[in-house]
Amino acid sequence: MSTSPPASGQPWAVILNPAADRGRAGDKREAIEQALRRLGLAFQLFLTQGPGHATQLARQAAQEAAVVVAAGGDGTVHEVAQALVGTGVPLGIIPIGSGNDYARVLGIPPDLSAAVQSLPNFQAREVDVGKIGDRYYLNSLGMGIDGQIALDYRRLRLLRGEAGYILATVWEALRFRGVEVEIEGDDWKFSGRILTTAAMNGPYAGGGFYLAPQAQVDDGQLDVVVIGNYPRLVRLAVLPKTRDGSYLELRRVQAHRTKAVRVTAARPLPVHLDGELLPQPLKKLEVTLVPRALRVLGPIPEKGGHG
Repeated sequence: MSTSPPASGQPWAVILNPAADRGRAGDKREAIEQALRRLGLAFQLFLTQGPGHATQLARQAAQEAAVVVAAGGDGTVHEVAQALVGTGVPLGIIPIGSGNDYARVLGIPPDLSAAVQSLPNFQAREVDVGKIGDRYYLNSLGMGIDGQIALDYRRLRLLRGEAGYILATVWEALRFRGVEVEIEGDDWKFSGRILTTAAMNGPYAGGGFYLAPQAQVDDGQLDVVVIGNYPRLVRLAVLPKTRDGSYLELRRVQAHRTKAVRVTAARPLPVHLDGELLPQPLKKLEVTLVPRALRVLGPIPEKGGHG
């Protein structure tokens, strides 16, 4: 693992998504600016205006900024990272969204003040990213009930964070139709009826679900899990086990490590990348791992630690 401090003497760019956390993130602008000023950092703060804007802002900021900081949730981090992969410009994170799975993976404090204060002390480390087509993802990809849960969560209005994900999970446990798929990794194949398959770069997804306990973001491997189909009422007992990773012990669950995975499904399925839905459901999916393609700021994990 390669680590190094960010470049000094250049300003930092902070890209704040005011729509994150159901519109509450915008209220934290002043707190973020005050915390950065107390650190004596030279910075510019930019507000996103809609989907995709964070990527545009990050692409522009990467021309001059020492660090580009995503202030928002996993969706904001996902968008900013699209512009930084392969550039060498480090990605910083202020986790003020609903899920904040990638910040959890990296060990970034969930408290806003603590996260900002830690930024100048973090090291830039090289991490892997997943890739589908021309789009990257940092942490998690789900196809099947995972994607449908992400779609349901987006539609929820009253609940956010963990409670919203749990509600969407219970709803889909009762209504999702299992699907026949063929899945092929580097040296393994699977054929059968499933609820979902996930290609994980980090261990967490969906606001804290522990889908891939052994996954590490810099080990050069994707952790692919496959959950077979279960009767609807049985799913209510199975899906909660994804909270702590104990579902991996179930007979209809498989886990594999691979650098690439191909999925062919009997019907189009919703697919999410880091919780962000692809525009259209897919019947065919090919995922590859791009090793050490992104630099991120975070605490350096202890030897043997996850993340």
